[in-house]
Amino acid sequence: MKIIITENKLDRVISKWLSKNYSKMDIYDHDNQPWHLYVDKNGEVIFLYQNNDKELYVAKSVIKFLYNIFSIDEKQIQSICGNWFEEHKGLKTYKTLSWNFDDDWKKVVRWETKKRLVK
Repeated sequence: MKIIITENKLDRVISKWLSKNYSKMDIYDHDNQPWHLYVDKNGEVIFLYQNNDKELYVAKSVIKFLYNIFSIDEKQIQSICGNWFEEHKGLKTYKTLSWNFDDDWKKVVRWETKKRLVK
């Protein structure tokens, strides 16, 4: 059975999912670099926000999950994530991309536990 959801409703459904899962994240600053890491309760990097360029990088795992559920293309998911981030974190994003945050990023988070900005 196929369910048809309008684009506007789809945006709201994905935004609600993002809010439920990622409203409360730790934010890390790395040695005064122009970016911040947004980390979920499991220590996974979900977003990287570059202050200078106003670019948002979304974890590939989030993009893949949403693609598998809703079968919409990556660019549309990136756009929804960028809009959600702007609305909920109050930071302007000019460009939203996906990124594979590997184990090296987890090391950065472990090193930066003393520099946590916001819980």
